[in-house]
Amino acid sequence: MLKHVTGHTGGSVLLPCSCADPQAKPQRVTWKINRSGKEWTEVFSADEYRDRLQQFNEDSPANLSLLISDLREEDDGEYTCETEKESREFWLYVKGCDLANAGEIEEVTRFSGESVVLLCSCTDLQTKPNTVKWEFSSDKSEYSHYVEIYSAQTGQHRDRVRLTSKNPGNLSLLISDLTEEDQGDYRCSVQRDHKFVRLHVKVRETPSHLWTTDPTTTPSTTESERIM
Repeated sequence: MLKHVTGHTGGSVLLPCSCADPQAKPQRVTWKINRSGKEWTEVFSADEYRDRLQQFNEDSPANLSLLISDLREEDDGEYTCETEKESREFWLYVKGCDLANAGEIEEVTRFSGESVVLLCSCTDLQTKPNTVKWEFSSDKSEYSHYVEIYSAQTGQHRDRVRLTSKNPGNLSLLISDLTEEDQGDYRCSVQRDHKFVRLHVKVRETPSHLWTTDPTTTPSTTESERIM
């Protein structure tokens, strides 16, 4: 019987497999995956699973379960746990990040000197995307040329810029101490999905009653004239 298991990108998943006899000590245990529907591949010999697999049969010989860490969308597929006497079948679904409001353009306005959070998130906040990138295109540019300002993959980011949350599916970006140079279009990218934010930065005007008098200016009316 095929058992269905669901995991999230960046997380871990356990495919439970054990001998019917808890005292059994199978001589051979093989885990395989079939992605194409035609060819089976042993997971422990596949480079893409290197350092991401764990078994438990050294301490408990009848426990043949497989733990897969740092899940990726390409881990999706049919798995089988085989011994010389029996087998178990699983179908693993790996949920990737689908951006909320993907393709939309959100308009945001703030004043210089303030901070702003540019919203971007996966529809499932437990999903950790394989790649996250924020890019910026200044509205002073003649053409839309995006420059990378934050990358979770490389760890590089501009000053005053960081993600707001440790929740894997919350990709919102915080920009502090805004200046007019921060005005423009921002793009949050995850795999093939994009979310756009257009940021307007206004300069806060100084109220007229706070203006200072120029000490070099000569008053139109002297003190003696006002007394008279």
